[in-house]
Amino acid sequence: MGKYSAVIDMGSNSVRLVIYYEAAGGAVYEVDNIKNTIRLGAFLDENNDITEQGIQEAIRVLRQYRQLCQAREVSAVTGVATAAVRNARNCEAFLEQIYQETGFTLRVLSGEEEAYYGYLAVVNTMNITEALTVDIGGASSELVKISGRKLAESHSFPFGAVTLTRRFFGHFSPTEAEIAAMEEYLRKEFSAYSWIKEKKYPLIGIGGTVRNLGKVHQKMTRYPFPGLHYYQMKKYQVDSVYHYLRELSPAQMQNVEGLSKERADIIVAGISIIKILLEYIGTSKFIISNKGLRDGVYMEARLQARNLPLIEDVVEEGVAMFMANYNVNVLHARHVDSVCRTMFDQLARQGLHIYGEEERRLLSVAARLHDIGRMINLGEWQQHTFYLLMHVLLPGLTHREQLLTALIASYKGAKRLQRLVAPYESLVSEADLQMVEQLGLLLLMARALDRTESQQVSNVKLTREGKCVILRCQGVDERSLEAQTLEEHRKKFKKQFGIPLHVKWAKTP
Repeated sequence: MGKYSAVIDMGSNSVRLVIYYEAAGGAVYEVDNIKNTIRLGAFLDENNDITEQGIQEAIRVLRQYRQLCQAREVSAVTGVATAAVRNARNCEAFLEQIYQETGFTLRVLSGEEEAYYGYLAVVNTMNITEALTVDIGGASSELVKISGRKLAESHSFPFGAVTLTRRFFGHFSPTEAEIAAMEEYLRKEFSAYSWIKEKKYPLIGIGGTVRNLGKVHQKMTRYPFPGLHYYQMKKYQVDSVYHYLRELSPAQMQNVEGLSKERADIIVAGISIIKILLEYIGTSKFIISNKGLRDGVYMEARLQARNLPLIEDVVEEGVAMFMANYNVNVLHARHVDSVCRTMFDQLARQGLHIYGEEERRLLSVAARLHDIGRMINLGEWQQHTFYLLMHVLLPGLTHREQLLTALIASYKGAKRLQRLVAPYESLVSEADLQMVEQLGLLLLMARALDRTESQQVSNVKLTREGKCVILRCQGVDERSLEAQTLEEHRKKFKKQFGIPLHVKWAKTP
C-alpha cells in the first residue's frame, strides 16, 4: 500500500498545498496542487503584527487544505512559512492560533533555509553543476551560488515582488523615476556580494514571478513546447518582456496571455530583480525552474530516507521513476537499452556515425521508456509514447533533449517523424532529425531482437566486412519471431547508414 503526504508553503504572496502519493514500489505522483493568493505580507500593521484580518484569511485557507488532506487520507503534512511570518512581531501567536484552529504545525524558515530548499529543488531536477539561482518571493529573494553541484554561497535579501512594489511604486503604472530608484536600490544591494559576479554563471529563476515571466514570453513567441521547467531565455528577451509590461495600463495588464491576474500588479517589480541580476552578473543566460521551495522541502525527506545528500544522477533517477510510474517491463526495457547501446558503440567504431555521449544517453533514455504509451492503448502506442514523453517532466533534460528523446522513442518511419515534429521545427535542426532517424532505427531493431520480451537474443555483434555490415545475433535462429520482426527493419539500414546489413543467427549451444 502506498501513502499520501503533503507540503504547505505559506509565503508572503500566496499559500500553496501540494499532495504527493508515494506508491509501495517507490514511484511518486503529485496528485493535487492548490494555491490561494492572500498577500499575507500586506496584512502587516505599523507595529509589524499580522492583523486579525490577515490571520483569519490564512486560517480560512488552511481549513480548506485540512478538508482536502482528510479527504485524501494524507498521513503526514510538512508546513513551512517564509518572510512575512518570519518578520512578524506576533509570529508565535499567529502560528499557535493556526495550530489550534486547523491542526497544522508550520515551521518558520530562516532566509538561509529558504535558499537551501530552492537549491535542493534545482540541483535535483536539472543537469546543473555551476549556476546562480534566485528565488523571488513576495517579501524576500534568496540567491545561491552552486559550484560542483554543491551550495557554495547563499544570501537572503529583504525584498521581493510585493515589498518592492509597495516601497517604490505609488500607483499601478510606475513612473520612470520610480523605476530608476528601484533599479538603483537593487544594484546597490547586489554589489555588496562580490561572489555574485565572480563568474558569468547562468542564472536560474524560481518562484511565481519567474514562472509568469516564462509563460508570458512563451505566449509572445508562440513557443511550441508544452513545459516550463528548463525553459531558457536570453537577457534581451527578459528585458523585452520587462519593458513591455511596465508600459501597460491595469486594464491592458489583465489581458496579457500567460500572466496571472493575481500577480499583475507586482510582476514588474519582480522581473526587475532578474533584469538587474543578469546585468550585474554579466550573463545572458536565464533558465526557469518550475520546481522550488516546497519541492525542496519534500525532497529533503525523501533524500534523508535514502541516506543521500543529493540525487546522484538526475536523468537516471527520472527514468527509473517513470519506468515505475508506467509499469514498464523492466527486464525488457533494460535489455533493449543494452542492445541499443551495444549497436551504437559498434557502429561508431566502424565509422558509421559520429554521435557521442549526449546522443548515446538520449538513445538509452528512449529505449527504456519507449513502451510507456502501451499503458494508454496498445493501438497507436508509439503516438501515446510521444505524447507522454512530451508532457511529463523528464528531470535533467532540456526541452530540445526531451523532444529528441520523444521522437527517438516513438520512431516508426520518416513520414510519421515529419508529422510529429512539424509543430516543433523551431527547436530542432536537419542534423537532429537525421540523428533521430538513425537512432530511432536502432531502437526499432533492438526492440525486434526482444520481440518476445524474453531476452532470448543474448548477444549481438556488428562488424563491417567489405561492402556490408554483418549483424551476428546469438541465442535464436532465423525461424524465430525475433528474426522475422527484425527483417521488417533491416532494409531501412542501408538508407540510414549507407551500407547494406546482413544478419547471421546462431542458437546458444
